Amino acid sequence: MSLRRWTREARLTFAMRNPLGGFGRVPTAPAQTLRDPWPGNPAVGERLVRNQAFFEGVAHPLHHGQWDSPSWPQPYREWLQGFGWLRDLRELGAESARVKARSLVATWISIPASERPVSDPAITGARLAAWLSYYDFFAATADDHFRQTLMAALIMEGRSIIALMPEGAEGWRALTALKGLLSVAVAIPDQPDFLSRFLKLIDETINNQFLPDGSHKTRNPENQFQAVREMAEITSILQIAHLPLPSSLMSVCNRATLVLRAMRHNDGGLMIFNGSMAREAPWVAHIISRASRSNVIAASIADSGYMRLASGRTLLLADAGSVAPTGFDSTAHAGMLSFEFSSGKQRIIVNCGSSTQRGWAEALRQAAAHSVLEFKDLSPIDINKAGHVTRRPQVTRHHTTQDGAHWLHMTHDGYAQHGGGTYMRQLYLGPDGQTLRGEETLPGGTRTDFCVRFHLHPDVTIEQTENGFLLYTEEESWLFQSDAHATIEESVYLGGPHRAPTRQIVLTPIVPQPTPITEDTEHTEHEPGEADLTADGTEQAAYLVEEQQLSTTPQDNQQPEHTPEFYSAPSPEAESYATYTQPETYEEADLSHTQLQEEHYTAEPTPMVEEDDYAPIPRDPPPADSVPTLLGGVVHLHYTAERTNLGTTDTLFAEQARAEEAAARQARRVEEARAAAAEEVSSPLPLAQQLANQPMPCPPVRWALSLVSE
Repeated sequence: MSLRRWTREARLTFAMRNPLGGFGRVPTAPAQTLRDPWPGNPAVGERLVRNQAFFEGVAHPLHHGQWDSPSWPQPYREWLQGFGWLRDLRELGAESARVKARSLVATWISIPASERPVSDPAITGARLAAWLSYYDFFAATADDHFRQTLMAALIMEGRSIIALMPEGAEGWRALTALKGLLSVAVAIPDQPDFLSRFLKLIDETINNQFLPDGSHKTRNPENQFQAVREMAEITSILQIAHLPLPSSLMSVCNRATLVLRAMRHNDGGLMIFNGSMAREAPWVAHIISRASRSNVIAASIADSGYMRLASGRTLLLADAGSVAPTGFDSTAHAGMLSFEFSSGKQRIIVNCGSSTQRGWAEALRQAAAHSVLEFKDLSPIDINKAGHVTRRPQVTRHHTTQDGAHWLHMTHDGYAQHGGGTYMRQLYLGPDGQTLRGEETLPGGTRTDFCVRFHLHPDVTIEQTENGFLLYTEEESWLFQSDAHATIEESVYLGGPHRAPTRQIVLTPIVPQPTPITEDTEHTEHEPGEADLTADGTEQAAYLVEEQQLSTTPQDNQQPEHTPEFYSAPSPEAESYATYTQPETYEEADLSHTQLQEEHYTAEPTPMVEEDDYAPIPRDPPPADSVPTLLGGVVHLHYTAERTNLGTTDTLFAEQARAEEAAARQARRVEEARAAAAEEVSSPLPLAQQLANQPMPCPPVRWALSLVSE
């Protein structure tokens, strides 16, 4: 046994001495009872009366005197031992509920002190606060022996928190432990050690958990929600006891509440990133109203790395930050650059969510469970067996607005060391909120076996048309289009209380194929002085024109109940991103890599210049309700011959990102041409065949989501 663990056990043993056996005075009732500000669920209370615990959609039988089991999930153990379900019995209000509450508390305090599970101060803190919040409900009319035994348990378990803190609890759970300590201090003011210890720890605990803008360091909206809830309760207890409010507590609580408001969709629930779940909107609103009287939403939550883009009825929430720092990364997901999109109160594009079940929890941390680009065999982060992140990608972001429109440019290098290049995602949200466009690229990458996933909310239905995918909500219809191969696959949504099946749109790039090397090409000789022209001309002709089409791959609707899978059922089509069935009604579009990468595009002369239907940075977005523009112009990509008038958007992205790439690309061409001319005599392969054997560059994937009708 290590010295640290031995001293910890010694402190805990000393703290759990029963005060009833000594010379200390144990009061028969608390000097001050508390008021739990949160509503209960009478249906859960009714199940408890019938000896059945209902937690997160799963029913567990209650056995007399059993408070722990190796087979129990940790969240259920915390819920049962934390006694927060007393509010559910109180909400039921029947005499049977009162008797059941008293019986369960009696079985706990009858456990010998040395055998009582008090090693987690956060669970102990929740239990003490619950006992004192519902004391009048289950204990006020009990006999003297029960009440004095309960008060002794409050003292012992309060001392256990002192013995174990601050090392015993981390994150927002440390606030739960301190809440319990404060509750005992208010109930038993004759023992000042409880209050002095609370005041000593509260400032340090709060300052260590929050960033300057009020965001929780874990970057988990669920942890933000729980931390705001605990700070609201602590503030309420201090006000009930007429104790001074620490200035740091009030300041951080106000800032954290503003951030929590910004982390909600328009339906009132939380966004789903890094281990969070949506939560019920009234529950979130109630906690926010208790924590702050202000209705202000944080204008920016840049410290946490989240971006909030609102336009018209639509809202886009994007994860544009890196992984949480060491010590706060146990819930970090590989969802960098992913986003969620909602219109009105309807979520459309979502992330898959989180779970407390081990298999699901691990699977949901991967990039495939997010609406983002991913490689099937690569992860942008590395997670060790303890659940902590050992490799963190560098993330950049740039956001600008003009006339109500938003442009968001994000990158991360999580795939770079494996040949995937730097992942670059550009998003454009129109000024009226009726157009969302994106471009996914991998500059410097040599792999093309990636896909881009868009998980849909279960309430959204999808239909394939010859012009794209129509997404239906109760109030609107949206058209999803792309210049890449598109399929519909099965997905799963765990953002709510129950796991729900849903669908996802999966985009895979149209990979240009090398020009076949013919016998005539192999024996073609170049005249002296044509090296530069040959190199450039070979690059222009090295790829074939690909068909630009949308397709749907039949999927098996059945999925194992407990197997977290984000890919389709095992089949040749599902195992390979390159196998798709394409409709014959789509026209051809020239998607050669050279055209997509050049700053100045070339195209066949057309009577009028048309806008690129997928560009995330359009010069003049077409009206979202213009059906001919949305449906008729999507089957062919059109590029302008020249770009002469550079606006804000062109300057931000085209000039900033592409100018440097164009210069570097031109320099590489010159060097390649010179090297090819020098090696042509000695090389056993002609220049065209050498270029054909080089790795294919990663083509961009571009897509558009447009409102069709309301």
